[in-house]
Amino acid sequence: MTTLRVLLAAPPSASRADAWALFDAAGVCVRTGDDRPDKWPVADRMEFVVAAAQLRIACVALPPMPASRVPAAASFALDDQLAGPPGAHHLAASRQAPDGQVRVVVIARPLLEGIAGSRGDIARIIAEPDLALPLVGWRWCTGAGAESGFVRRPDGSAFPVGMPSGDGALPPELALALAQAGRSGKLPADVRVDATFADVPLTAWQRETGVAFARGTPWRWHAAPAAAFAEAVDLRPNTPSTGSAASRRYPGRLFAPALWLAGAALALHIAATVGEWSALKVDAWREAREWTTLALSAGIAPDVVANPSSARVALALRYSELRHANGLPAPDDALPLLARAAPALATLPPGSVKSASYNDGHWTLDLAPADATTVRDLDARMRAAGMPVIAAVSAAGARVRFGGP
Repeated sequence: MTTLRVLLAAPPSASRADAWALFDAAGVCVRTGDDRPDKWPVADRMEFVVAAAQLRIACVALPPMPASRVPAAASFALDDQLAGPPGAHHLAASRQAPDGQVRVVVIARPLLEGIAGSRGDIARIIAEPDLALPLVGWRWCTGAGAESGFVRRPDGSAFPVGMPSGDGALPPELALALAQAGRSGKLPADVRVDATFADVPLTAWQRETGVAFARGTPWRWHAAPAAAFAEAVDLRPNTPSTGSAASRRYPGRLFAPALWLAGAALALHIAATVGEWSALKVDAWREAREWTTLALSAGIAPDVVANPSSARVALALRYSELRHANGLPAPDDALPLLARAAPALATLPPGSVKSASYNDGHWTLDLAPADATTVRDLDARMRAAGMPVIAAVSAAGARVRFGGP
C-alpha cells in the first residue's frame, strides 16, 4: 500500500504548489516533488504533514490516569499557557509515557479545520516536528529552501524558530529559549544544527550562549524513519487513538485440543462473569432507586432527579441551601473545604502555593514547579481524606483542583 504525504503550511489550494513525498508499502520514500494538488501522484493512502511554523509541541507530566482522561488533563495543564480566546487552539495529546510525560501538539483550530476539511480521504494529519527524533541536546532543524525551522528538545517538546539574521545573529526565539533555560539551570548539552546554513558563526554562538553548537545534516522531513511517522500524534479533530494490530494465523489442526480447552475455560469464565455482572447490576438498580426516592421525599422536583447522579447532586445542593438558611456553613463552602484539605496541603514545601481561588464549590491552587512524585503524593493524601483531585504538572508549575459534590 502506497502513502502520499504532503507538507502544508495552509489548507491545500488549487493554485499553490506544496512539497510531497510518496512512500511504498515498507515506508520507504520512493519519490518527492513540489506540485499543485492536481499534479500529486495517486496513492492508496493520504496523509498531511503540518509545517513546524504553524504549531508547537509542549510536554507535560501527569499523574497515572486512564487513557480517556489524558487529553482533558493535558488541556487543563496547558490552559494558562495558551494565548487567544477559548477554543482558538486545537490540542492533540500523545499516549502517556511510563514516566507520566505526554506530548501535546498545539495548533490554531481554523487552520486545522481548513486542512482536515479540504478532502475526505485524509488518513492522518501530523506535525512536522514530531518527525525529528529527540536527541540528548537540542536539535535545530531547517529544510532546504525553508524560511523558518524548529527546535526539538530531549523531552519531545518543540517550538518554531526563524532564520539567522544577515549579521549571523541567532533567531530571537532560540536566543530567548536558551536564556530561559540558563536561568532555570536547564541549559542543553549542545545544539545540533541540522540545516543548510552557510558560513554560520557556530563559535560566536557558543561564546554568546555558553552552549556548544555542532553542525549536523540538513533536515529533510520525508527522510524521517518509518517509526517516527508511526508514533507521530494524529491531529485530526475528534479522532480517537487507535492501535495497530498485526494479523495472526492459528493452525487449528495442530492446536485443536488446546483451543477446545481454552474455549471451555472461556465459557466458564463468561458464565461466572455474567452472574457477577447481573448481581452488580441489581445492586446498582436498587441503589439508584433509593437515591431517587430519597431526593423526591426531600421535595426535589422529579425533572431534576432524572438519574442517580443528578439526585445526589440535587441532595447535596439542597443540604447546602438548608444549612445556609440556618446560618450554618455547608461542607463545600470555601473554609470547610479548605480545612478538610489542610492536612494534605501541609505536606507541601513552604511557599509552594502561588495562588488559590474558590468558585462553585471548588478550590483551584497554582503551585510552584514540582515533580510528578510530589503531585502523586499530594493526590494520594487528598484521596485518603476523601477529596479526589484533578492535578496536572507543566514547566510553569502545577495546578490542583478539588472539591464539589
